[in-house]
Amino acid sequence: MRINYFFKTLLFIVIIISITVLYAFYERNKYYHNSEDTPASQLTLKSLPNLNLVEINSGKNINTLEYLNGARGLYVHIWGSWCAPCEKEMPEFLAYSKVLADKGVKILLVAVNDEEMKIKKFMARFGSLPSNVLLVMDKENKVMDSFGTLKVPETFLFSSSAQHINKFVGPQEWAQESYITRLDSWLSTNTSENRKIETH
Repeated sequence: MRINYFFKTLLFIVIIISITVLYAFYERNKYYHNSEDTPASQLTLKSLPNLNLVEINSGKNINTLEYLNGARGLYVHIWGSWCAPCEKEMPEFLAYSKVLADKGVKILLVAVNDEEMKIKKFMARFGSLPSNVLLVMDKENKVMDSFGTLKVPETFLFSSSAQHINKFVGPQEWAQESYITRLDSWLSTNTSENRKIETH
């Protein structure tokens, strides 16, 4: 009798753990991954949206297309101070951004669904930003809809002519050398034709 009770309890615990693990895997997959065999994995955004954002430190209005002017390319990094994956990714992305300064590539760090004081507090730990990085916030809540972003972080790469040429879903390992070596190829191609969304 006690043995049956023990096995029933053990079976119940195993079932609960299995369901929890499967659900966690499903949620992670839904958050970060689009199957390469589905149309959803293809880049659909054609060009840089024309938006006005607010620079955190100066309070000035920044137009996305005007900010791109004169640059070889532009990364738009969509994130939030409330987002744990964004917090983990930010140091590597900023280190990557420093390397891009010599390549003529600009970066817009776009905080969404956020508050100015929380953004400033979050970014204070990193000190001065690289010269090619601008910290802005989306006060009008238009960025995520305009870029087709459902969850953050997401990062978009645009050419000098504002063409969308790559998209990175979820946090990336920006310290990998491949992000530097492939950048010249991405920018010289100047098109997103048949390019798959990059996920990690």
